[in-house]
Amino acid sequence: MQSSSKLRPAFGLAWFSILAVAALVSGCRTYGYRVVQPAGSPAMVVREPVMIRYEPLEYRLVQRDKQLVMSIINPTDDRVELLGRRSYVVDPNQESHPVRGRVIGPHSHVRMWIPPRPITYSYPPWGWGWGWGWGWGWGYDPFWGPYYGDPYAWPGVYAQVITPYDWCWKTGTARMRFYYERGGKTFEHDFEIVRERLK
Repeated sequence: MQSSSKLRPAFGLAWFSILAVAALVSGCRTYGYRVVQPAGSPAMVVREPVMIRYEPLEYRLVQRDKQLVMSIINPTDDRVELLGRRSYVVDPNQESHPVRGRVIGPHSHVRMWIPPRPITYSYPPWGWGWGWGWGWGWGYDPFWGPYYGDPYAWPGVYAQVITPYDWCWKTGTARMRFYYERGGKTFEHDFEIVRERLK
């Protein structure tokens, strides 16, 4: 028969393992994006890409790193411009945000993260000098949010730049209106997408 002092470490290790698995499972929530507008669109964006034809453009929606990525495809022979000065997004908190404009050449596409990935600056970036790159608040800072962008450390010092383009999308409905110009004429496309927890 073993003494109770020899059983305690094994029991502690088993209890720690159970807590670690529970924490891991609770952090692995799955989210999907339900496309409400335009009507008749494929219902959910979860793992597989979804194509939406919205004349004269096409949209490819896919989930990457738990975030929605939208590719805007121009299958025409004309240059199409996304007019950032007129386009906007209304987040689930009913706050409006501008959209960065861009030009889509004939038979090409542009890609945008929804919401945009905030820019994170690092200094020094593992060496001498100044560096920058895309960053995630949850990757470096557990307190990241739409209004928090203070510098924090490890390794070096990081600072997020929060702009009017940036917003947070945990769950809820986001409404988007994109204005375009093609051949001197303008047109707009409306989207309504719901981010919801699946399990």
